[in-house]
Amino acid sequence: MNQKDLSNYSHIEEGPTELFIDASRGVAGDMLLAALVNLGVPEKIIREPLAAILPPHEIEFVAENRRGIVGLGARVTPLEASPPHRTLPDLLAVLKQPSLPQWVREKAEEVYRRLAKAEAAVHGIAEEKVHFHEVGAIDAQVDILGVLLAIDYLSPKSITCSSLPLGNGQVRAAHGLIPVPAPAVVELLRGARVHAGPAGRELTTPTGAALLMSLATSQEEASSGILMRQGWGYGQRIAPEEDPVNGVRLLQFNSSSTLKDEQSQSDQVIRLETVIDHIPAEDLGGIIDRCLDAGALEAFLSPIHMKKSRPGHQLTVLAKPQDEALLCRSIHRWTGTLGIRVESLRRSLLKRESQSIEAFGEKIQIKLAWYGTELISARPEHDDVARLAATRDWSPEYTRLQLASVIDSQIAENGFIPQTEALGPDLSSKNRRNSGIRHE
Repeated sequence: MNQKDLSNYSHIEEGPTELFIDASRGVAGDMLLAALVNLGVPEKIIREPLAAILPPHEIEFVAENRRGIVGLGARVTPLEASPPHRTLPDLLAVLKQPSLPQWVREKAEEVYRRLAKAEAAVHGIAEEKVHFHEVGAIDAQVDILGVLLAIDYLSPKSITCSSLPLGNGQVRAAHGLIPVPAPAVVELLRGARVHAGPAGRELTTPTGAALLMSLATSQEEASSGILMRQGWGYGQRIAPEEDPVNGVRLLQFNSSSTLKDEQSQSDQVIRLETVIDHIPAEDLGGIIDRCLDAGALEAFLSPIHMKKSRPGHQLTVLAKPQDEALLCRSIHRWTGTLGIRVESLRRSLLKRESQSIEAFGEKIQIKLAWYGTELISARPEHDDVARLAATRDWSPEYTRLQLASVIDSQIAENGFIPQTEALGPDLSSKNRRNSGIRHE
């Protein structure tokens, strides 16, 4: 999937987005499709590929105002007679068309196979022999493929959804009246978090359930981060005034976005913390080394007083999110601590790099930091300071003063020019351990 820029928000930096699907009032394929268009997906992203692969049809997105909230409804009209049913092989054959993106083809096959598996379990037949009636109709195919085309356009980093409502009562299907939730919906939602919802009607359709079970990575509350936009998609049925509105709401977040500051950088890190009061002092230093070896950006110990006035230490570790599992394992194994707190943070970073100068017959590495194009820090590497101090038999403090004069002269004469466009620090474990760079 390729990330597309939908934003007209000039003060927000676009980055990987997260999509939250609030389906707590109900969900169907047409509601999801309408909500995605209302969120900002251009209609042509859906219309053009589907016109090339499906029998003639019309798609209309209708503006609706329900309970004072403006959203869209999706209406699909076949322009020629459709067969009474389709099988799984029939639906999969449509996906071979080259006009569909690869991700859409793969995800659509997953959705169709989920539906076939659920229907097969209900009817006690092989998946290939399932006859799709409602799901096989053109409007359902438009809903499924249209939703996937829109998701492919948005390319969210993750998709989460709310708990799903079951409803109750009866609904008329191709086989006559069936109970709500429909047996196929029950099969589709195995393992999902659900709730009852308003009584007397269907709230989650098979198509809606199959799409959410294929797309959502988890069911949790709406994400934290910068809220970018929302989209409302309404079903055709008008809910009674005493019931929640019959609609799906999408919320798009950018958890890595920040208000634009062209002069600095930012990134996402995690902070791991645990308290220790049972380890001998000679072992404490080894904890820091283990954390740095496991990928920590920074690790330090702080003295604290614990319950019963016992002295102890708090271990604090900053790391990249992808290193969480390895670091937790290392900390648990090395310290035996029973619990580790993990918190997500965003850091503001100056643009940094290292350049070398000649001073007193030695090559000295200088750590440089810019705020935009303004050089605000130029410091010699500690290892080079120590080496020069030993060679000249100077104190480290005097050595730094001498190097400061050389650095000031370099800035006055030529300045320091960034060597690369990407001025972010090298965060490899080797450089963290050997260069003395601190990331705060």
